[in-house]
Amino acid sequence: MAAELSSILVIVLIVMAISLAFSIGANDETLSALVGARVVKFKIALIIGGIAIGAGMISFSKGFVAKTVGADILGEGITYTYFMLLTVLVSSIIWLVVGSFAGIPLSSTHSLIGSVFGVLIVYALFQGDVNPETALNWTKLGNVVLSWFLSPLFGFLVTFILFKVIAKFYLSRLKGLNQIEKSERNFKWILLLAVIFAEIWVGANSGEALGILYGLFDKGSLNLTEYFFYAVICAIFAGIGIYVAARYVIKNLASQMIDTRPSEGIILQTSSAIILMIATIFGLPISHSHVIVFCILGLSVAQKKEVDYKSLGKMGIFWILTFPIAALLAGLIYSGFIYFGLP
Repeated sequence: MAAELSSILVIVLIVMAISLAFSIGANDETLSALVGARVVKFKIALIIGGIAIGAGMISFSKGFVAKTVGADILGEGITYTYFMLLTVLVSSIIWLVVGSFAGIPLSSTHSLIGSVFGVLIVYALFQGDVNPETALNWTKLGNVVLSWFLSPLFGFLVTFILFKVIAKFYLSRLKGLNQIEKSERNFKWILLLAVIFAEIWVGANSGEALGILYGLFDKGSLNLTEYFFYAVICAIFAGIGIYVAARYVIKNLASQMIDTRPSEGIILQTSSAIILMIATIFGLPISHSHVIVFCILGLSVAQKKEVDYKSLGKMGIFWILTFPIAALLAGLIYSGFIYFGLP
């Protein structure tokens, strides 16, 4: 009976991981600048984005962010149980759904890591031989949380500096409307490359789905071949998510970016991609949405445009609250599993 339950849970977790990969693609807005600039046809842009995000997931599935979420954040000698992984997924999804209905933009990364934290603390408290101080890899967790604060800041700085440099050495030297328009037309094709570059790193840093699979692999429930097989499936579904569902978000945002210059899109996408690339190499799961918001802020400040600091402050409060709320929710759910003898 226990073996059958374990097999069922493994299947459920794999299906949920694949579904999560689909939602990652479905909520991705990276292609908006490309579609808004009308560089390629809409469907072609969706296909390019789907391939790029999938390629990023597959290329960095062996370790990096997936390994951080699926193994490295745990204390030495501790591996996930099936109900731990289930709790992490359920609590993350619940909080994100609540945020969606409330119209609050939340980070799936913050929610997932917060859920892991809550589960491990409850696990340590209920297991007499586990010390809460060693239940987590506090150094790794500290680096992850620190990256959440530094990545938006660096996104702001990189964008600000990049715009100032390009404006000084190139944009300011353009004379007349004809030169500016010709330059922007040429920038469209560079924007295509910048968006592909950004989309690859969005996929590479999306450790939510692959982190669950890596947890099953680290536990021994999946062998290496099976892990890579399901990682490829997740990558495919992330691409499908872009093509099937993200088209609505992308089209909506693109309609608001018709007047945005391709040069501005290049700066934003390049800046966010650089931050995501560095974070991924160091195995740090960060929020792409948080980074891109601060990249936009950096561009606005560099261009001396008005900034809505009130909305930004409200958004920041919810960003900070996500981790503790997700941790509390996960702790309560996992406590329920333990109460019914399902650790």
